Amino acid sequence: MFINRRKFLKQSAIAVAGVSVLPPHISIIGGVPSKKILIIGAGMAGLSAGYELSRLGHDVTILEARMRPGGRVNTLREPFSDGLYAEAGASRIPEDHDLTLKYVKLFDVPLEPMYPAKMSALTFNGGTRREVPIEGFIEALGRTLGDELGGKMARWSKIKGGTDLLPKAFAQRLADKIRYNSPVVRIQQDANGAQVVFLHGGTPETMTADRILCAIPFSTLRNIDLPASFSERKRDVIKKLNYDSVSRVYLQARRRVWEGKGLSGFALTNDAVEIWHPTWSQPGSRGILMTYARPGQAERIAAMKDNERISSTLEQLGKMFPGLRENFEGGASKCWIEDEWARGAWAFIGPRDFAIGSSAEGRIHFAGEHLSPWFSWMQGALDSSLRAVKEINEAV
Repeated sequence: MFINRRKFLKQSAIAVAGVSVLPPHISIIGGVPSKKILIIGAGMAGLSAGYELSRLGHDVTILEARMRPGGRVNTLREPFSDGLYAEAGASRIPEDHDLTLKYVKLFDVPLEPMYPAKMSALTFNGGTRREVPIEGFIEALGRTLGDELGGKMARWSKIKGGTDLLPKAFAQRLADKIRYNSPVVRIQQDANGAQVVFLHGGTPETMTADRILCAIPFSTLRNIDLPASFSERKRDVIKKLNYDSVSRVYLQARRRVWEGKGLSGFALTNDAVEIWHPTWSQPGSRGILMTYARPGQAERIAAMKDNERISSTLEQLGKMFPGLRENFEGGASKCWIEDEWARGAWAFIGPRDFAIGSSAEGRIHFAGEHLSPWFSWMQGALDSSLRAVKEINEAV
């Protein structure tokens, strides 16, 4: 994935800095008249676009199918006990993801290290189990994911309190502009404006606008009735863009018995499944161990029933962390390929289809991590949304 991104940056014309986060007191640039904007999706791309367009003086409404903001930024707080939480989606923030960090700073969202400095991690090479410092885990992960990341992973951060605090910060500032439980089923446009039909409580409603921003994955956009004016090439890209499967399984333990054995709870298996201890910095005696499986392993997990995912993961991790089974209290799982409003974790559009995928179709614009060199990251969603904000603001 990361090697592809490097090639993407090298081969495409978009390997330049994105639009900067807009200065705090500008309302309309260059006397551009206010527009009525409909944004489909309250994920990171839709939220950040809504925030910036509102600050530019535009009339914004965001339609979100779920009952929460954030999209694939999803912090799980249930069914865990004692206020524990773990991430189902976006988790890590590299130190060079400037857009993500700008919004983190703007909204005063707290950060902490992604990885603990103390205790050992586990790596596996064939049948050999090794206890290594956390740097050893990071080095092994770098070899698995690509040299582009190298030692930078040691300086990755996470949001203290849960990654969902960032989309919640956007949503708090856009509260009166977001309509939840409002999936869009049809988009239309003509020379005078654009229109969406969406379901609210199961009842069709219609809204009109000057411009529409589609800030949802193509995997769900292809289930919406699109305007006849869309080019065949655009339709083809929307239809065929592949979304990768990611599966995560969570095990809550009554006691963090692994820490008593000098283990941090982080590990990397022979088949490149990451094991995290997301609660290492959270208070209390209970803890959560979780697996993070990418394509190749994620599909196998997604094919199981939820109880099978949990039992098989308990069997796997119980061998790595003695005492886990005796302290196991309950589990959960998240497979993004089966999520109704995502149908996958991320997508790599590549340089060949980027221009078509990201270009506007009349009054309809597009944003999302799949339309950025930083696909699979919050940085990608934010980068693409600022490009779309510029397009919409400057559109005649």
